[in-house]
Amino acid sequence: MPLDKVVNEVNATVRGWIGYFHYRNCSKTLQHILGHVEQLLRTHLSKRHKVRNRKVGYARFGNSVLYAQYRLYKVPTSAGWTKAHAVQ
Repeated sequence: MPLDKVVNEVNATVRGWIGYFHYRNCSKTLQHILGHVEQLLRTHLSKRHKVRNRKVGYARFGNSVLYAQYRLYKVPTSAGWTKAHAVQ
C-alpha cells in the first residue's frame, strides 16, 4: 500500500476521533492519542525503511519530519470548555 494512502487513512480516522471526542477537559487523552499516532507512524516507517534500532528511528523520523514531510495530522492537545451538544 502506498505510504500516502496509509497516512491519509490514518489522518481521516484521527480527525474523526478528534471531532467526536474534542470537548471538555480531554487534554490528557489527546496527548496520549498524539503520542500513540506518532509512535505508530514512526514504527511503520522504521519497518518500511528497515531501520532496526529504535533510537535511530526516532532520529531519522522525528516529529518535524512526520508533520512536514509525511503530512501527519497534528492532534490538538487542548480542548476548550464547551458543551458536547450542538444546541445550547
